[in-house]
Amino acid sequence: MSEQPTTPESPSPTPELSEEHAAERVRLEREYLGWSTGELAKRMTAAGYPMNQSSVWRIESGEPRRRINLDEAIGFAKVFGLPLEEFLGPPESSSNKHIADVTDVVLDMYRRLLDLMKSTGDAFKVVDQYCAMFPQHAAELNDRIARAIAEENRRRGPVRESPLVFLRYPTFQQAEKPSDAAAQE
Repeated sequence: MSEQPTTPESPSPTPELSEEHAAERVRLEREYLGWSTGELAKRMTAAGYPMNQSSVWRIESGEPRRRINLDEAIGFAKVFGLPLEEFLGPPESSSNKHIADVTDVVLDMYRRLLDLMKSTGDAFKVVDQYCAMFPQHAAELNDRIARAIAEENRRRGPVRESPLVFLRYPTFQQAEKPSDAAAQE
């Protein structure tokens, strides 16, 4: 028996690659952006790709799903701000991108929070220095600061989330363990 020559195999195309992925991507992107099917249809129409709410629903949920033609795929990619090949790719890539985007937003806010906490700490060091230099004014200064903070809280309304919201993540929970143990002693 003679060996057959090996040739590079071309990747086998997956029949669901474009249509099924695109239909799922429509739903994922629409939900990520917080749009209704009607809102997406309006945006598609405004972008020059006429579509109604029923068509969007049938693409996402119909049995069988409504097919997406090439012009519509280009329109969806444009409306969602995606390159066409990304729009047609596996929906998981969208989830990964969205997870990365949300992580970046949280990390940015966390960095800002740390900067603000440092600035607040620096401000209270100034208060402590002032109180050490002028102990006769310490009570008045602290009272005035407390009233100003209370007024600011009243003006802005209740804070819905505390900076302690980060304690939901294991890294912060581990950092808190030693102080928890110290508090129990």
